[in-house]
Amino acid sequence: MLFAAVGAIAAACGSELADPTPVITDGTDGGTQPVVDGGVRDATTEDASEVDGGSGGKCDTHCSADLLSVVDCKNQLVMMCPPGQGCGANGCMPACEAAVQAKSSIGCEYYAVAPDIIADAKGACFAAYLTNAWNQPITIQVERAGTTLPDNIAYLPQGSGQSITYQALPNGQLMPGQVAVVFLSGSPSAPIGRCPAGVNVGYPQDPSVNQTGIGDAFHITTSAPVVAYDIFPFGGGNAAATSATLLLPTGVWDTNYIAVDAYAQSQLVSNAAPSMDIVASVDNTHVTIVPTVAIVGGGGVSAAPAKQPVVYTLNKGQYLQISQPAELIGSVIEADQPVGHWGGASCLNIPANVAACDSAHQQIPPLKALGHEYVAVRYRNRFDGKEESPPWRVVGAVDGTVLSYDPAPPKDAPLALERGEFFEFRASGPFTVKSQDDTHPFYMAAFMTGCAETNPDQSDCRGDPEFVNVIPPQQYRSSYTFFTDPTYPETNLILVRGKGTGQGQFEDVSLDCAGTITGWAPVGAAGDYEYARLDLVTGNFKGQNGCDNGIHTIKSNGMFGLTVWGWGSAASGSSFGCSGSVCGGLYSQAVSYAYPAGAGVWAINQVTVPTTSP
Repeated sequence: MLFAAVGAIAAACGSELADPTPVITDGTDGGTQPVVDGGVRDATTEDASEVDGGSGGKCDTHCSADLLSVVDCKNQLVMMCPPGQGCGANGCMPACEAAVQAKSSIGCEYYAVAPDIIADAKGACFAAYLTNAWNQPITIQVERAGTTLPDNIAYLPQGSGQSITYQALPNGQLMPGQVAVVFLSGSPSAPIGRCPAGVNVGYPQDPSVNQTGIGDAFHITTSAPVVAYDIFPFGGGNAAATSATLLLPTGVWDTNYIAVDAYAQSQLVSNAAPSMDIVASVDNTHVTIVPTVAIVGGGGVSAAPAKQPVVYTLNKGQYLQISQPAELIGSVIEADQPVGHWGGASCLNIPANVAACDSAHQQIPPLKALGHEYVAVRYRNRFDGKEESPPWRVVGAVDGTVLSYDPAPPKDAPLALERGEFFEFRASGPFTVKSQDDTHPFYMAAFMTGCAETNPDQSDCRGDPEFVNVIPPQQYRSSYTFFTDPTYPETNLILVRGKGTGQGQFEDVSLDCAGTITGWAPVGAAGDYEYARLDLVTGNFKGQNGCDNGIHTIKSNGMFGLTVWGWGSAASGSSFGCSGSVCGGLYSQAVSYAYPAGAGVWAINQVTVPTTSP
């Protein structure tokens, strides 16, 4: 059976599964995504393989939500792909190739960058979470600087909190529906955040670059599609400075980005700095940056003046890191080969003069994957009765971007953006913000503030600074398989759903442990979006809503976004640095993490921002 091009495939992806509705040939795929980027999402059967749709016309086929089969417009099975294959543009093909065509956060090849971090946490445990999104056992391989790391560094986490244990992968294989913690690096002499006792570590040293310089990323490949996150340092509250990110596979990397870092330089930690990283997957990759401020340089990286192009050359697996006091947010990045981009900070305080300090890193989507509309919903209040109003940031990609809000604009929120311009404002939310059209995309990030803002005496230091990408609705999925860290006693899910295209109604969302999600509330007055918050665990790792930390699946017939937030509190007991049975609990304070559970990474705009003048 031949296909012209598989339209729903860009909405399909084992772990963040596709909109299962049939392909619509008028420019949509039955969900919120337009058909874009070469038409790879307009799949129809041909000749005798066309199916009667019930009205005498053909019934378009598309990939199933899990990429394992071809289905018709009624979601009835047309063809199962053989073992090891998935649905792609030409029917069934090798699973990893199908995942590349899906253009989402599922994939078989990733890079992970050990973030810059202040000396207090140098050499701390750096780990990746890999969720098997396929229907067969998978193998995992990790390389760094051309050297293959040992194959015994992946473990199955068992239990949670103080009782967590780590089981080596049986026969070196990760089974369907399982998650592996891959211990990439960690020095046994790290001041804080050491890897758990008894586990094997791929690179038992500090792999990070100190401030500005060139480093080597970890190259992770799998035999079938996975969803990947990383976390640094690993290990909950005793890790002290944790941040995490959803990783984007190399198949969705691109050549054009608007640079993002985490936040302004700390006013409390003198050696902390905003940071950004650019990773190459091909030798002799030339990266041009037009910086918004001067690049200070150092560590083999040339200095450069503001607003003038500067070119850096990277080989496969290398990354360029620039950490300096002045933020490079809004700079233009252009490369002659696809690259990955991370934004972060070696330690950030939010606000910059409020304790405490955490590291930060997020892998940033390419320019063409940025939206022109975002729905902003923060984490729930960390303390009952203490309403929070955290910061949000928006970054312009093109001149003349006009913003509108629903409800009214928050205080200090911008009404317009120019290329490379960014604004920070606070809002309790929820709200939507959008530009005039998709030729004016922009980036948006959400933040958690330092624990001292909500608990000034820090007697119960719940959470700490973190930043996370806000996913535009056009990149929402209809299903996610995701993982919540079992070393954090507070886990809060943020869900946002939009109306479907059929009857214009909101579709139910069902979580494996909790069933159908309830408690939805409107975002603004337009009625286009609703949000819900759901706790998985609170207090001293106490399960909520029939749930616990670990691996989960959540699904809907419509498209929705999901962000995972985790933090600690005094309820889990113990004191900082204490370990073992004498501690009386697990210290989990002054730390947090967040990441989108998954996302589409399609080209939803056709904007290019060159580094040279027209």
